[in-house]
Amino acid sequence: MDLRNLERQTHLPTRVAELLRQEIRSGKLKPGDRLPTEHTLASTLGVSRNVVREAIARLRSEGIVVSRQGVGAFLADAQSPSTLRIDPEALKHQKAFQHLFELRAMLEIRAAGLAAERQEPKAMRELKAALARMRGDEKWEQGGVDADLAFHRAVAAVTANPYIVKIVAFVTEHVRDSIIETREHLGAVAEVVKVTIAEHEAIYEAIREGSPDAARKAMARHIRNAAARLGVEIAVDHRS
Repeated sequence: MDLRNLERQTHLPTRVAELLRQEIRSGKLKPGDRLPTEHTLASTLGVSRNVVREAIARLRSEGIVVSRQGVGAFLADAQSPSTLRIDPEALKHQKAFQHLFELRAMLEIRAAGLAAERQEPKAMRELKAALARMRGDEKWEQGGVDADLAFHRAVAAVTANPYIVKIVAFVTEHVRDSIIETREHLGAVAEVVKVTIAEHEAIYEAIREGSPDAARKAMARHIRNAAARLGVEIAVDHRS
């Protein structure tokens, strides 16, 4: 396995995940095979174990990999009809991004409203921490992107619905590269980050105040604007 064959500007865990996909496509890894340990992959690829862990988590969210407690990670049956996947190659096309953001709108706007109604305490603390991290010194770096995604996962967790948590985690992970792309290719990076943080602040305040309608409106505005920053227009409806 060689990271040099992948695009350098791509997010590192994304590159590792794609490298593992290449191993699968080539037949070097087959359904049922156990993946090398995190330590082995990290040593082989010259990356940290956290990078490997995040890459495997992405493959797990796509249904490509399954974990067995105390045993390790294994390649799932790729032909399983229950496997939910979003092809990263497809997301290079604008229409696919439109579809993805339409899905986000349907899911996350409603989730924001439920979050305002239910306010699961532990997740509320995590939501506040993610927002604080977005505002912190990392906001210009990769950590700001991670905090952005953590914020959306925390919103889902505040609903206290584990199925919403799983699906939001799956969907948001696929917009990681789009957030990075937005930051890299829009000229006024500082302004983009500032506006994005303000949108998340509005979502947080509406949830904290227990206002479902305001939370849905704030999330709808953020998703519509996030899509627009990528040149994608979507119609959103915040009403329950």
